[in-house]
Amino acid sequence: MKLQTVVIGVAAIAGVMAFSNPSKERYIDYATDQFAEMGKSSLCSDSNLPSLAQQSCKFMVSQGRRVIKPYIDGSTKQQNFILFSIYETEMPNRKLSTIAAFGNFYMFR
Repeated sequence: MKLQTVVIGVAAIAGVMAFSNPSKERYIDYATDQFAEMGKSSLCSDSNLPSLAQQSCKFMVSQGRRVIKPYIDGSTKQQNFILFSIYETEMPNRKLSTIAAFGNFYMFR
């Protein structure tokens, strides 16, 4: 009886994982947001910049999402394992890997 319960539990978890495995389109939206936030924090947070320049910088990075999104789409490979996916995005100076499971993304830098 315990084995049957364990098998049913594992099957239920696998079903939830398969159903909630995020699509590549969702990953691209996620990665675009993440890269834009990284750009805002690394480029626009210089304490030597006046606050108006910092705000302008953040606005420009936000507007650049339209440029970032097609780049991410073209440089990302998905390995779909049904229960979860691994996304690898090739950047000019490094490769970023992300695991997608249970409807969430876990980026490794």
